[in-house]
Amino acid sequence: MSALPQSRTAPRAASTSGRPHLRLVGAPRHTRLFTVCIAIVLAVGVFGIVSLNALAAEQAFEARTLETRVAQLSTRYDELTARVAHLESPARLRRVAMVELGMVAAEEQSYLTLRRPDGSIATRPVADPVKQAFSLRR
Repeated sequence: MSALPQSRTAPRAASTSGRPHLRLVGAPRHTRLFTVCIAIVLAVGVFGIVSLNALAAEQAFEARTLETRVAQLSTRYDELTARVAHLESPARLRRVAMVELGMVAAEEQSYLTLRRPDGSIATRPVADPVKQAFSLRR
């Protein structure tokens, strides 16, 4: 008995050329399937990346358009704010009141009292409205 394991198969007959008999063995079937699956995953991945890139380019174009519109509207807002400030200026209001509406400047301040018992409207000159507002009536 030897320490080497014994082979349980029958010994092959030696070939006539002295070389062992070799045959071509194809790739296992599961390797081809794995290769096909990897190719499909890569194709889907490339398609996804290209789609996301196109979507990002479209969104960037839309963002650029919106930024341009915001700049235009901001300029228009500034113009309108300046126009309102001009229209509300006291000098302009005085000029319009005097020239276009025919108003005249009052010589003294007075208030209209609209609710009299007899229904008439009367004016009452006021010397100092602050002093009169805080004076105590007796």
